[in-house]
Amino acid sequence: MTTQEQPGNLAAFVDGVALPDDQARDLWKRFSEWMGEHKGDMAGFGKQNGYTQITPEYRGGRAVLIAYTKEPPPAPPQKKPAGKGGGGARRGGGGGRRGRR
Repeated sequence: MTTQEQPGNLAAFVDGVALPDDQARDLWKRFSEWMGEHKGDMAGFGKQNGYTQITPEYRGGRAVLIAYTKEPPPAPPQKKPAGKGGGGARRGGGGGRRGRR
């Protein structure tokens, strides 16, 4: 099996749709070249290539580029752990006894 036939460790999604491996590799190649010449300028690469946002991530053992041609969906709100209560027992003097074992 040649390297062209093996699934790689690179993947890419554009607007939530996975690109075929060859297109993902090409996008990664262009992205890497751009980043080598323009350190940290993901927005510049996006603008040059028609993306409103592009970011690299690591998912399931693969390097993944996440790109959007329109505004990305909003991030889901972070949930607070159930039963933690935000430390309310420490507020307002609450009658606890200190120093007792």
